[in-house]
Amino acid sequence: MIAMTAARAFRQRELSLGFLHQRPALPADPTRGNPSALRSMRALALVLLMFLMALGCSRKPAKIAFIPDQTDDLWEPAHIAAANVARRKGFDVYWNGPTRMHDFQRQIFLLDHAIEKGAQGILLAPAQPLALVSPVQQAVSRGLPVVVLGSQLPLPASSMLSYVLNDEEEEGRIAARHLGERLRGKGDVVVLGLGQGVPSLYLRLRAFEDVLAAEFPRIKVVSVHVGDEAQAEQTAREILRSKQHVNAILCLNYLATVGAFHALRDEQNKTVLLVGCDQRYDLLYYVSLGIIDALIAENTYEMGERGMEIATGGRRPDGAALVIKIKPLLITRENMYAPQLARVLIHEWEPTP
Repeated sequence: MIAMTAARAFRQRELSLGFLHQRPALPADPTRGNPSALRSMRALALVLLMFLMALGCSRKPAKIAFIPDQTDDLWEPAHIAAANVARRKGFDVYWNGPTRMHDFQRQIFLLDHAIEKGAQGILLAPAQPLALVSPVQQAVSRGLPVVVLGSQLPLPASSMLSYVLNDEEEEGRIAARHLGERLRGKGDVVVLGLGQGVPSLYLRLRAFEDVLAAEFPRIKVVSVHVGDEAQAEQTAREILRSKQHVNAILCLNYLATVGAFHALRDEQNKTVLLVGCDQRYDLLYYVSLGIIDALIAENTYEMGERGMEIATGGRRPDGAALVIKIKPLLITRENMYAPQLARVLIHEWEPTP
């Protein structure tokens, strides 16, 4: 009884001071009993959510796709160089390529996938130039800058299609002058690994022969052979066993170099000089031992660096077409550890079986 009397007294005191009248009333729910208002509120919330998601996505760095002809040690220096340039300019690099040589179908799939995922540019080292023509044209038609590395496609350069190429003719000239000095201006040379339908190899061969004819006329190219690794190995074995007089073998590509190396090793021939084109780290091991006399290396580091600078630059306002040729490098036992070659040659090799 005393408690109830105290409660009534407290309520009368609040009323007299105006406390209860000063408490704001809660606003009415505008959607209560109003389905159209409820739908409008939900639509507004959805639009706001989509805006916030788009804002979050826009903060992610744009991607440049780098698709080599094979994810092997030839293009790893280019990958490193391209990633350095992209990071400096605020881009990410999507790096993916076939695991087998000449797998152009896989390369086309990866190129289409990169475009669908929103790549802002493409770096491509084509596995098969003719097969990549149509996919590259499609990428360019979508407004993507495409930079082709290594070997040229049968497409002209344009404001959106650029080339950063290995200087194939200079590669042939370097090989000729190196053998000219090593043979002291006189001897017979066999050439292996000429690939049918591979224009770059014909450029190497023609430049090689032109320099020999002009500067070392007493060095003769006695035969030129077409074929892959197995054919190069068989040809080299037949030449060595026939006791044909040969002072040197020039291999125009990596596979031919491997085949010729196997033949020389198995025949225990230490007198014929072997010069190969295109570096692979397993072959570098034998250069370090002096078994392979020299390799003519593509400077893929500089290709990746220059290519990424072009790709991240977008469309050139002047519309100028770019075709850049990168000079190859002569790798011998004497210079392979030189500081200037460290970016191109990552010394993590294993002997080839």
